[in-house]
Amino acid sequence: MNEPVDVSARWRELQGLYLSTAAELERTLQQSHHLGLSEYEVLDLVAGYAKESCTMRNLVDLTPMTQSALSRIVDRLVKAGLVERSTCDYDRRALFVGITADGARVHDDAKREYDGLLEKAFAGANPSA
Repeated sequence: MNEPVDVSARWRELQGLYLSTAAELERTLQQSHHLGLSEYEVLDLVAGYAKESCTMRNLVDLTPMTQSALSRIVDRLVKAGLVERSTCDYDRRALFVGITADGARVHDDAKREYDGLLEKAFAGANPSA
């Protein structure tokens, strides 16, 4: 017979895995690519739109961040030369965000490390449910 799962203990376990993994991702991305975790995650979203137009609204819809927090991150990515903003010809309120050639290179390098660290974290996670 299956024993009942202590959902509170499982939640703490998942939080611990998230927090330790996020800290390692932050440290690695900062040391290797001069990117914070949130900056990488926004760059990753923009990179996913490489063949179509990505608007700030798209990014807001895909993240739990506020629009102002997201704008600050995009500002930092623009300043670093990893993304660029452009205005929309038919709607001046809309802003497009596109990845630059440098941004694509940094993203590709950072993604390998990011994915590798996630794979390592998941492999070590206890799959108890």
